[in-house]
Amino acid sequence: MDIAAAIGASFKERGQISPITVRRTPAKNKGATPFTLITGGHRCAAADINGWTELDALVVEADGAEAQLMEIAENLYRNELSALDRAIFVLKYRELWEEQHGKIERGKYSAEKGTECPFIFAPGRELSKQVQERLGFGETTYKKVTRIGQNLHPTLRAAIRGTEAETDQSKLLKLAKLPADDQLRVAASLKEKPDLKLALSWLKPEKPAVDPQEAIFQKVTALLGKADDLTLLRLLNHIGDLRDFSELEKAA
Repeated sequence: MDIAAAIGASFKERGQISPITVRRTPAKNKGATPFTLITGGHRCAAADINGWTELDALVVEADGAEAQLMEIAENLYRNELSALDRAIFVLKYRELWEEQHGKIERGKYSAEKGTECPFIFAPGRELSKQVQERLGFGETTYKKVTRIGQNLHPTLRAAIRGTEAETDQSKLLKLAKLPADDQLRVAASLKEKPDLKLALSWLKPEKPAVDPQEAIFQKVTALLGKADDLTLLRLLNHIGDLRDFSELEKAA
């Protein structure tokens, strides 16, 4: 609503600069306005704040899936999305794209739909290209946000809300690399206390206590295995010069 209020103030000063976008849905909205909003929710809220009853609108031909793709593009362009939301939006874009073009599977290729073109294309590359062109992403950004969207567990997504990780892409990538079980552990920890550093520290296994003398013994025996007879003899003499072991021999 803060954004809507700011837009409302702009409306009063400059008027409506860009139209909202709608599509015709007479069957869905029987007895009501035969249109469904695609983009412009904040502008509609701003109009309500100002008491406006009319807005300029652009009517487009689009089915439900295409309308969602347009909405995603609008949000990615116009709003200051967090790194988490951006990844979720791109994941949703991928899901909608797969509904239209078929599931993307690594290493599999399919003929382009709706054409007589004999060439074969990689669906994953086609999607990547479309996202980059339509949403204004570079290839590197596309790969990163896709990795986050696909690999971050929904439970952890919800737990991240309100923490520093929500706006930090590098932290999200780190979390997305974790096994699913570890992600759930981090999510449970964040629910108790929203401290990501603390949550990740609990994933590190405790190192067993090592006897320093045992460590010395292991290192020395490893080196002795490489020594020749002359070197071993020198070491025995050196050890004899270091200490008197007679008391130890009696105890043994």
